[in-house]
Amino acid sequence: MQTITYYDVMDYPLTDFEVWRHLIVQDSCAVWSLGDVRRVLMSQSVRSYVAECRGFYFLHGREHLVFERLKRQRISLLKIKRLRRYVFWLRCVPFVRMIALTGRLSFRNGTDQSDLDLLVVARSGHIWMCRMLFTCMTHVMGVRRYGDKCTNRICLNYYITDTSLEIPTKDLFGAHEYSFITPLFGGDVFKDFVLANRWIRKYKPHYIVDVLDGTWLLQDSFLWKNIRIFGEFVFGGSFLEDRVRRFQYKKIMENPNTNLAGALIIANDNHLVFLPKPHGPHVYEEYRKRFDALELPWSTT
Repeated sequence: MQTITYYDVMDYPLTDFEVWRHLIVQDSCAVWSLGDVRRVLMSQSVRSYVAECRGFYFLHGREHLVFERLKRQRISLLKIKRLRRYVFWLRCVPFVRMIALTGRLSFRNGTDQSDLDLLVVARSGHIWMCRMLFTCMTHVMGVRRYGDKCTNRICLNYYITDTSLEIPTKDLFGAHEYSFITPLFGGDVFKDFVLANRWIRKYKPHYIVDVLDGTWLLQDSFLWKNIRIFGEFVFGGSFLEDRVRRFQYKKIMENPNTNLAGALIIANDNHLVFLPKPHGPHVYEEYRKRFDALELPWSTT
């Protein structure tokens, strides 16, 4: 019930397998089989609150979400195809080691207005230069999100380095976000990313990621690799990195969004995170309201 309610906040009905895979469990040592989940979903105690349509489970009165999810899945796949064409060129940016899709599109829940959220992994010691070059490249391509230009634009709000792959935002929403992450470039680094973020099992003990699934993964090429190597030779000086760090850090600190109440801004040599209005607290607050409103007779939370 917690799992179905949590994803109800995001208008996302779940199949029985998805309920099992993303099961939110207070006791992270407890593990249940898919058969266990199916039996509970069919029980009368749960069916008093949950309905099923086309293999999807949702709270009573939310049947329309099934058709909405199917619609959003089609929209998301089209947007991911578009984004993959952008990443084809962005993989040549110096110091880039991995590019991955996050946000609504990563769990195929995008809308016509959705932007394209990316997590970028940079070579250690060059995260600031990587960010500057990546931002410039997306701007030149005309796909960078800024101001009111959002739809189908790339949102660059999360950078980490290849030696600091553990996500700093380790909460329930972070567990949701990065259990759906989709690698677009840098498959080898993605394997290390998965290992570094095993903390997700604290919230989702059935968390699994198929690191061998290369459905959307772009392979490196001799040409792009050598373009990156040349760029890293040109922009790799510690003096340049220091100057770029100082310039960007000053801009970040002067940005009004940095001082917004509830903003999550991290700016150091390992993580650059820019979330002026993080979704996690809002989603959790709404989830608690909806879960408490169910007044489950067996609930202890």
